[in-house]
Amino acid sequence: MNSTPLERVSGTAALLAPVLLLASTVAFSTLGGGIGVGAVAGVALVFAMIMFAIALVGLARRAEPVAPRAAAAVTAFGLAGTAGGVGFGIDSIQAQLFGTPGLDEVSLAGVIALRVGVLFPLSMIALAVLLGVTGRAPRALAATLAVAAALFPVARIGGLLPVGIASDLLFVAAMGGLGLGLIRGTSRPARQDRREPVAA
Repeated sequence: MNSTPLERVSGTAALLAPVLLLASTVAFSTLGGGIGVGAVAGVALVFAMIMFAIALVGLARRAEPVAPRAAAAVTAFGLAGTAGGVGFGIDSIQAQLFGTPGLDEVSLAGVIALRVGVLFPLSMIALAVLLGVTGRAPRALAATLAVAAALFPVARIGGLLPVGIASDLLFVAAMGGLGLGLIRGTSRPARQDRREPVAA
């Protein structure tokens, strides 16, 4: 195994994140009151977003030798987006436990705080493009990740469970492949193949 400790931790997180996301979507429909309302689903979503944050760090570093600025930007916006996702998870918990509407429905502060979550799918699409363009991931995996991220807000905003399930399964496929690459240490190019960083 040629991976670093960070790659192994990030790779493991990449495997767990979409599974937890799928569990939260299923829990929203079976144990909660739909997407956005549910204690069990909210807990699963919180931990899914934490795992996505850890995975994002390792995945973005794949492209850092070639595109350091783009990798830094994707990391920053991605971490902000996962923080918003954690907020949505906590909001979902209180919505079921106390029977109250979402904070973004009753407060401008809630809108401002929770809408940062929109950065999550946008940053995942950016990550997919970054990995695909720099050749740090197979283009099929990068494309799958991009489609999964594009479907994510469609399902959540519209409350469309089938679309949410489809998005989550695509995340499982894409993140699973990328995570295994990190764990095995196959994501880093050979030393002699490293190129000079570009401005991106």
